[in-house]
Amino acid sequence: MKLKSLIFCCFLLSCSDYKKEIPEGIIIEEVFVNILKQVHLAEANFQLQQTKGIDKAKNKLAIVYRDIYSTYHISEEEFQNTLSYYSENPEKLEEIYAIVLEQLSEERTNLNP
Repeated sequence: MKLKSLIFCCFLLSCSDYKKEIPEGIIIEEVFVNILKQVHLAEANFQLQQTKGIDKAKNKLAIVYRDIYSTYHISEEEFQNTLSYYSENPEKLEEIYAIVLEQLSEERTNLNP
């Protein structure tokens, strides 16, 4: 009877879908989505502004990055480490970017009804 219980418990545990624990210093997925959205908007704005002067555009981009990091209370190192962490799992990074693209599309639709 104990053997059957042990096998049953092992079976249940093997079927459970547990989430991999995120290491310390890695930004959680939901927050990282928002950060990536803002980063990509800043990069797009940089591309538009660099025709008016590359140095001015670079300075503005640096300020925007600092503002993003400040808003989310993170450092550039935490952002880069998080990007590297999620890059190690391309499926997860693809899911994150799918959410980013969906949110950007929704915002675009709201701006251009």
